[in-house]
Amino acid sequence: DPLSPPAPAAVIGGNHEFDLGEAWVGIRTRWPMPASKGKDGSGRVTSPMFYSYETGPVHILALCSYMDSSIGSPLYRFVDADLKAVDRTKTPWLVVMMHVPWYTSNSNHRMNEGAMMRASLEPLFIDAKVDLVVTGHVHAYERTFHVGNGGRMDQCDGGIMHITIGDGGNREGLALPWLDPQPDWSALREASYGYGILQIDSATKARWEWWRNDGTNWQPAENVVLERRQCDEEEAEVDVEVKLEVDVVV
Repeated sequence: DPLSPPAPAAVIGGNHEFDLGEAWVGIRTRWPMPASKGKDGSGRVTSPMFYSYETGPVHILALCSYMDSSIGSPLYRFVDADLKAVDRTKTPWLVVMMHVPWYTSNSNHRMNEGAMMRASLEPLFIDAKVDLVVTGHVHAYERTFHVGNGGRMDQCDGGIMHITIGDGGNREGLALPWLDPQPDWSALREASYGYGILQIDSATKARWEWWRNDGTNWQPAENVVLERRQCDEEEAEVDVEVKLEVDVVV
């Protein structure tokens, strides 16, 4: 408690916030997030379980993995409207955060857990050219190459990098074993505690660092440059000279 109040935080609930009878009460009381108004096409206040906000050059979309996301549902309508309203000349980076990963090669939580949500929403993500999806749930670290439709996909075709960073620590311990062989879309996977930092350097370049929290090696275990490729010749030129650091713990 003494450490958290000064730090701004945006959160979205996971299975630990409802599966023991909590029914989202704890997280909604301790971590009130903004309700989304009208972006589901209804004009009504929708739900604090899905919302979006902008910080610097980044538009961030937060989604609950345990709500109905089928085509036509309030969550689906919100995502569809929100992504279509993003102005990439003002917020060139588009990031989605949610709990359950769509791409995971860990045997503890397999891809079928997020399959229904991926089936309905991934086409919207691909069409909108989402840059990064950050998830948790699996108590380990895994980063993919650009993926879509269940496998590797070129970034210019809408492929998205997914990062599972559910390695912040939990009484259940780390998630093992990994599936063998490692899928070709999985770039790096490791069952260690840690955290991530996403730094936005410009409209087209960012850096992702994963820090392994083993108390001995004080340098990033992974340092990745993310580059937004200008695939569309008609895409507007954007000049964003800002640096934004976000500590990511899902």
